[in-house]
Amino acid sequence: MDFEGWGLQRWANHFNQMLNKANPPDRYRFDVGALAIETTRHMFPGDPITKVEEDDLEGFAGALVPADSRKRWGICYGKGQQPGRRRFTIAHEFGHYLLHRKKYPNGIHSSEAAVDGRTKLEVEREANEFASWLLMPLDDFRKQIAPRDKPDFDAIGSCSDRYEVSLVAAVLRWLRYTERRSIFVTSVDGYVKWAWSSDAAFKSGVFIRTSRGDPVELPAGSAVRQEQFTPETRSGVDHPVGVWFNQAAREHSFWSDKYETAYTLVHLADAEPKLWAEGKPLEDTYERFERGSSELPR
Repeated sequence: MDFEGWGLQRWANHFNQMLNKANPPDRYRFDVGALAIETTRHMFPGDPITKVEEDDLEGFAGALVPADSRKRWGICYGKGQQPGRRRFTIAHEFGHYLLHRKKYPNGIHSSEAAVDGRTKLEVEREANEFASWLLMPLDDFRKQIAPRDKPDFDAIGSCSDRYEVSLVAAVLRWLRYTERRSIFVTSVDGYVKWAWSSDAAFKSGVFIRTSRGDPVELPAGSAVRQEQFTPETRSGVDHPVGVWFNQAAREHSFWSDKYETAYTLVHLADAEPKLWAEGKPLEDTYERFERGSSELPR
């Protein structure tokens, strides 16, 4: 089979169809490292992946590295990663192998932000999207949380368990297809570490810019800023206009002792419609995927 020119979605669909056909007992918690080794041995016998192992990567989350012979490849993941995080990192580096190894014969090292897709580097975003599509197939994810739902952390946590990925990976996957105006915020000591908006939120001006390096304070009236990490806050509390983005909002927040980070998910009401194209119906993002478009929701 000629794999020349295959993009990230085609690769992910190829493996998902293979897994659907095989229908293993734990379909969505398969060993992604074994998948990479077994499939590349048959597909690319001249330069397959032959090892997947933990390594000290000095600040990097993962890496795709060639052997001295240049006829073998290895995937490395940083020490101490939790199982869900490790699984996503391996899938991310598998994406680099399929999509980028010929362009980068000396290999690629990926930071934590790169693995999450929180970077402007196209190759990292492609590898992230491949990992998301491979581990969390869109058709199945949408059955768990519909595009118009307003999930709390328990609902997204169920998806995290189902696909054996980190909670952050599951949140970002949902944000990339939801039709809701929502934003995910990570913070420490009252300041934002990084944030990610759904496509609908971003286009309506709802985002927090942290890339410039300037500290960004959390809203004073928010539950997360006041460190109200209660079961009620995790389930969701409603705020009037003036707390989040000068709009009414529902906030879900909790503190993770494991990562020493506060996680917040904010849902806003739909934006008021401004203009619409007469006679041109809006296209669902899933329909766009189904017809093979390379465009993805952000």
